[in-house]
Amino acid sequence: LNKMFGEYFVIRKKIDNLFKGIFSKSELILDVGCGNKPSYHKNIKANIVCIDIGKTKKTHVICDAKSLPLKKSKFDGIVCVNSLYYHNNPYKSIKEFSNVLRKNGKLVLVTPFIYPVHDAPDDKYRFTEYGIKELLKENFNIKEIKTIGGIFNLPAVFFHSLIKGIPLMVPKNIRKLVSFISIIMFYPFYILAQLISLLDFLDKTRRWSTYYFVISVKK
Repeated sequence: LNKMFGEYFVIRKKIDNLFKGIFSKSELILDVGCGNKPSYHKNIKANIVCIDIGKTKKTHVICDAKSLPLKKSKFDGIVCVNSLYYHNNPYKSIKEFSNVLRKNGKLVLVTPFIYPVHDAPDDKYRFTEYGIKELLKENFNIKEIKTIGGIFNLPAVFFHSLIKGIPLMVPKNIRKLVSFISIIMFYPFYILAQLISLLDFLDKTRRWSTYYFVISVKK
């Protein structure tokens, strides 16, 4: 079922689509924290260099973002998708991003706000849009902060949390069984909740964002 529908399939599609047209084919882009399956890559028509703290299917360079072994002012753009909240020192990471970006190079961040703690203890931070502005103000000019998901996506977050969280409450030897039962019980409601999230365009409050999508330019 996970493979069939994906996690947050409505929001994931929105995020992937937002990458369209940001970069050109001639540009060199650094993906910080690429993971194994960066679905947004299909909408980045540029040359992409991937880094991560561990080896993945996409990794070109294994390193920590707070100390990038890359040439200064080498890249035209950086994308950091659902990665920054893992970093031990996000301020140092942002400084490193600035160092390897050329002047006026673009930094695109995607980071969660209303989202359950996962991958403990590596999951460290949640940033409001005001925290993001504080984080970037020294090195970047923010062009746009989009809220992805709103109050109508909260039911999807809730059912996602049930499916992922309930198996963690039981002994390891029965987690697969409990996970299967949780999927059978809650997945139909989870799919319906994601369809309800299509109403998020009505939420103008910016208080209930599931993710932020940020476009900024190096000073």
